[in-house]
This record gives sequence, C-alpha cells and structure tokens, in this order.
Amino acid sequence: MSVVATVEQLAALVRGHLVGDGNVAIQSARPVAEAGPGDITFIDDERYAKMLRSSPASAAIVGPHFKKFAPSDRDLPVIEVEDPRSAFVAVRTHLKGEAKPRWTGIHPQAFVAPTARIGPDVAIYPFVYVGEDAEIGEGTTLEPGVVIGDRCKVGRDCVLHPHVVLYESVTLGDRVEVHAGTVLGADGFGYRMAEGRHVKMPQTGSVDVHDDVEIGSNCSIDRGTFEATVIGEGTKIDNLVMIGHNNRIGKHNLLCGQVGIAGSCKTGDYVVMAGQAGIKDHTEIGDKSIVGAQAGVHRNVPGGQQVLGSPAIPVREQRRIFQMIARLPDFNRQLRELAAQVAVLTAANPNEPEPDRHMEDY
Repeated sequence: MSVVATVEQLAALVRGHLVGDGNVAIQSARPVAEAGPGDITFIDDERYAKMLRSSPASAAIVGPHFKKFAPSDRDLPVIEVEDPRSAFVAVRTHLKGEAKPRWTGIHPQAFVAPTARIGPDVAIYPFVYVGEDAEIGEGTTLEPGVVIGDRCKVGRDCVLHPHVVLYESVTLGDRVEVHAGTVLGADGFGYRMAEGRHVKMPQTGSVDVHDDVEIGSNCSIDRGTFEATVIGEGTKIDNLVMIGHNNRIGKHNLLCGQVGIAGSCKTGDYVVMAGQAGIKDHTEIGDKSIVGAQAGVHRNVPGGQQVLGSPAIPVREQRRIFQMIARLPDFNRQLRELAAQVAVLTAANPNEPEPDRHMEDY
C-alpha cells in the first residue's frame, strides 16, 4: 500500500534541508518530465532546471545550490541534499510503502542434491536445480529455473534471476546479481587443427566472479581452458555481452550492451567499453581506458587512453578522420571541377601531354 507524506517528513527521511512549506502532501515521486500535482521530483543537473520551472510538481529534491533550480514564479518547497538522485530513490521507495516480505526456504518442486550445502535464509524457488557438492551462501535467492552445477560456490546475498545457468565449478562472490538467461561457465571456443579437422580443446578451467558484480540478461561468460576466467570486484556487465575463455576482467569495469571480448584478454581497473565494442584475442586494455561504441580493438590500449573506430585508434585521430570522411563529397566535386579545367586547358594547348583519364572516373 502506498504512503502519503508531507515534504517535512520526507526531508527528515533523507536528512535534507527543507526550504518552503513543509506541510505540502506528497503521494508519489516521479521524474521531472512526468511529475504532476501531488508528486515530488528531483533535479541534479542544471540542464533540467528549465523543466522544473514549468513543472506542475508539488515539491522537488535538489542539490546544494538549489537556488539555481528553484522556480521564480511560485513558492515551490524544496529539499536540499548532497546527492539528489539517491535521496529521490529513498523517497520513492518510502512512498511505495512496505515491500512484500522476502520468502525463504526450499520449494518442494526444487531439486537440491543431498551433498549440497545450503546456508541460512536462502530462497530456492520452484524448478531450481542445485547439483552435487554445490554451496549456496546465506541470504541468497535462486529464482525459478536456475541451474547450479556440481561443485559451484555461490556467496552471500546473491540474486540469480530466472533461468540463469552455472555450469560446474563456477564461483560467485558475495552480493552478485545475475539477470535472466545468462550462462556462466560454458565451454570456451577453443579448437586446434589435426589431420584436416577442427579438434576441440577440452575446457577444464572455471569462471570466478568476485564480490559486488552485476551481470545483465542473456550474457555468456566462458570457462577458461586450464585456469579461470575472472570477473573483478564491482564490475557491471550490461545485457547481451560475450566474454570469451581465459579473460581477466579488472575491478569496476563497465561493459555495455553487445560488447564482445575474445579469448585471453586482460582489462585493468575502471575500464569502460561502450556498446558493440569488439576486442581481439590476447589484447590488454589499461586502467581507466575508454573504448568507444562499435570500436574494433586489435592491439593493446595503454591506460587512460580513449579509442574509437575500427580499427580502434586514439579518439582525437579518429575524429579527424570522421571530419575528412564528411568532406569527401566536397573533395569529389572539387576534383571533378579540376578535371574539367584540365580538359579545357589541354584542348587549348594540344601539344601538352594528355591528362590522366582515370580522373574522369571520380
């Protein structure tokens, strides 16, 4: 059941500084573009200040310099906080009312192997499979259809959404969240040529996901050939990301949708890869590097560098190339004009050498 609160009560909830009428009643919290009467909104960027001035919202959560955002034509109550976005989330959660209590237990339609070790306060939903010698940590939730292979280890307070599959011997740290349809620990794409045939290399390694990692839906992270494919602490992986075998992904990386990383790559800490970036095998990406959208990285990227394009090169160089490409129609027109002028001059001076006829092809 939703909650109605005054602006003063919400200011106390987020430990903010109230300016204006604290008795205004608030029923819900919505973004500034959607907020109406009875709603509280938030502004954490000057670009949206104009939207607040015309918004019918009844109150707003703003940053320390709220006077920049406050409407000049009406007395809008505001709550001043250091982090408006986080405060808005807290208010929104509060106004939605109490969440449904978390269910715990092992559903009778789940299968848990007799040798599996299950911690306290675990929720194992229907049609979950937990294999032999697997370990499930305290407070972890396995939603319907999750498969935990033999000898897997899942840490504390993890959430595995429907139809997540962990092949055997995969390890998850604490507070890991894996979204629906993701597969961890499938065989890496490793083959060798023998007697004219592609012969599969046995993939005997594992996948090791460290604490506080979030993995989006329908991702695939392959096991290592001999050792572990590693995902570093705090890394966040978007939907539809492919990480090949033997990769070592550093701490606090951001891998956006449809990124593909071939085998045996290594990234530093705080690396960002934008959508559809592709990384060649055996490539190293240094700390705090940024790989632009649709970039094709075919060689190592030093720490702190931004690369773009395919093949990926430093972003300043690539932007100059983009500018030149945009001017190609003008270059083509100028070349045709010059070719016509040369033809006229040649006709007027027949003793001159013939022009290069290939210019007429442009």
